Amino acid sequence: MKTTFGTVVTILAYAASAGAQTSCPPGIPSGSTCYADQDETGAYYLIAQPPDYNGQLVLWNHGYSLSSPAPLGAGDLGPAYLLLFQGFAAAASSYRPDALGLGGWAVADAAADTESVRHRFVSIFGSPSKTYVVGASEGGLVTAKVAEVYGVGPDGTLNYDGSMPMCGPLAGGRRNWYGGFDLRVVYQYYCQNLPRPEEPQYPLYLGLAPPPNPPITQEEVIARINECTGILVPPEQRTETQAQNLANILGVTKIPESFLITDMLFATFALQELVLVRIGGLSPVTNLGVTYTGSSDDEALNKGVFRAGSNPTAVDYMASAYDPTGNVPMPTITIHTKGDGLVIVENERAYLETLQAAGTDGNLVQTYTNANGHCEFGPSEFGGAFFSLVNWVHTGTPPTPEQVVANCEDLGGPCNFDTDFSPQPFETRILPRNP
Repeated sequence: MKTTFGTVVTILAYAASAGAQTSCPPGIPSGSTCYADQDETGAYYLIAQPPDYNGQLVLWNHGYSLSSPAPLGAGDLGPAYLLLFQGFAAAASSYRPDALGLGGWAVADAAADTESVRHRFVSIFGSPSKTYVVGASEGGLVTAKVAEVYGVGPDGTLNYDGSMPMCGPLAGGRRNWYGGFDLRVVYQYYCQNLPRPEEPQYPLYLGLAPPPNPPITQEEVIARINECTGILVPPEQRTETQAQNLANILGVTKIPESFLITDMLFATFALQELVLVRIGGLSPVTNLGVTYTGSSDDEALNKGVFRAGSNPTAVDYMASAYDPTGNVPMPTITIHTKGDGLVIVENERAYLETLQAAGTDGNLVQTYTNANGHCEFGPSEFGGAFFSLVNWVHTGTPPTPEQVVANCEDLGGPCNFDTDFSPQPFETRILPRNP
């Protein structure tokens, strides 16, 4: 479930324990200088400075992973790994573990961990001439959090000169989890197998059964989804009931069929980690007052679907930890696939509206590609956006989407951008509600 692209202390404190220089992981350019270790929060980090260092640093934020943090390799630098060969230094954090030692929805903690790595880099190598923060999926939201919370130093100068949130849930965790909760309750209404009637029942905002109930595996969840919908077999092999269940679930939630399993894994395991581990079992979501449409019998669905209200403490936590404020002080370029069925492209419209409300939308350029996958960008598409950001930082002139495409083409393509696209309001996909 990790995408493939996919406690700040002072610099003086780091100077005393900057971490040991180590042999660089396989794949790092020959002659690079690397530092890797585990910090006091339990987060692993990797810093790599290439031999032809150009004075610029890229911090990478990875996407969601429920796996326990582990030592980082070259691949954990994401596309920033490619920039090592262009003279950029690259660094990343695994993010600290949650209370159970797992990964999870670590956005606020992850932003602090990325800032910690930046401090560590400065303590070892000195201040870069320019610093960029880049991330994808959940890491895109982490990147936005870094830009807002740590973008400016105490003296008013920029800590990060440019930011690039990729395919991120930039409408914020609260609104995106409304969509996840909608899927969870709609699925259960039609399928009645997660939990089954004879199994212990629980409020569905928990995602899955809480302890001491026996845990369920991802494989078992997928098997139950297939049992209900026939999602893993060709359409002609599905029973009439399976076909109807699938059509109703997709019709109401407006997600592509190809994303149902992925989205359900987030609406179960990821929601469980968020609510049970990070919010103490309190509900951060609600569907009170929501009228679901798009099924074969909307009246029956709305009468029988599970309903829950949110807890104010949980809502406050979600807002502070996962919702952008628009306080973006540096040039920012986003990139999103139009057909993303996990982090819907309408997140970009919400992010623009957030920056417009904050008066910072002049710091934002948004780009879109025609792909249908989640964070499905080629190296040239990433490079076209990133080097457009670099040029903006150095010249002060924001690029047009067409200039991003031209930079992509200069890198050899393919370049599958849609420069005329503008996403619809977020509420056209995730129904609005009171927190």
